[in-house]
Amino acid sequence: MRIFSRRFAVLPATAVTGLIMLTGCSGAVRVAAPTTTGAVAAQCRASPARLPQTLLGEKRRSTSPASADTAAWGDPAITLRCGVSEPGAMNPGSPQYDPKQTSSVAVESGGVCWLTQTPGDGGFRFTTVKQQAFVEVDVPSAYSGQGWPMPALNGAVLKADPASPDSVFDCR
Repeated sequence: MRIFSRRFAVLPATAVTGLIMLTGCSGAVRVAAPTTTGAVAAQCRASPARLPQTLLGEKRRSTSPASADTAAWGDPAITLRCGVSEPGAMNPGSPQYDPKQTSSVAVESGGVCWLTQTPGDGGFRFTTVKQQAFVEVDVPSAYSGQGWPMPALNGAVLKADPASPDSVFDCR
């Protein structure tokens, strides 16, 4: 009986250690969820089911706090936030305002206009600019040279939030 209880005591500790190690590898990615209301909230909530399970070859991960306004893929995490504020590069009142697109470039991909910026950490930030809900995708520098995430996201963006004909931003 004593041998059995010793084995029983060792097995749960081993199982718990393994579970902790697995959780550390596949845990949720911390992503700050934007505060969304009204039509923007409805459009953002329509997006998650349409987002791809893989992006740039990386599998989708859960986010923390759990939110319909966020998504993540891979490690280091590629993150998506729906319902962010207007990018500073588009806002005349912002210090980042960039009307001549000297530090940002607008790129049309599959019917979606994306503002492309380099935040300074070697990665890229892509933000939709003609939708009612701005969608922001941050791609860490680890993925440089591996392609663009936009083609895999365009369908989900357009189905949840078609381009606004009233947008004054010009995607060249």
